[in-house]
Amino acid sequence: MLEIRSFAGYELQKAKSNSPEDLFNRSEVKYTHQGKDRSFELLYVRFLEEQLPDLTEQLTMENGEQLAVKDIAALACLMQADGYLERRKVYINNQDQFSILFQNLDWNKVKKIWVQLEQHKSNPKECLL
Repeated sequence: MLEIRSFAGYELQKAKSNSPEDLFNRSEVKYTHQGKDRSFELLYVRFLEEQLPDLTEQLTMENGEQLAVKDIAALACLMQADGYLERRKVYINNQDQFSILFQNLDWNKVKKIWVQLEQHKSNPKECLL
């Protein structure tokens, strides 16, 4: 069982003018597993999420709020495959590999975790996965 403490995504910015960093997104999850605090980072080429336009409907909350792919991508990794639990960082640059993260994902569970974490920002509460 995983206890999700937080998850978020970031668009990377160029550190140097000739750096390609602005082409990537980083998605992070902080969680507790088997009593140990852990973190997981997914780095991926931003272009990959642009190839999944049908995710927009899945990322819309009941109140109309729109979640971003970069915010939930690492969470999707952990929800879809236990093999990611043993890793701290993963890099994906393949469209098929990225698309698999969102196939058969339990969107209701993702939204429930998001709502629980948002409601308890001032007093963090862990959400079970």
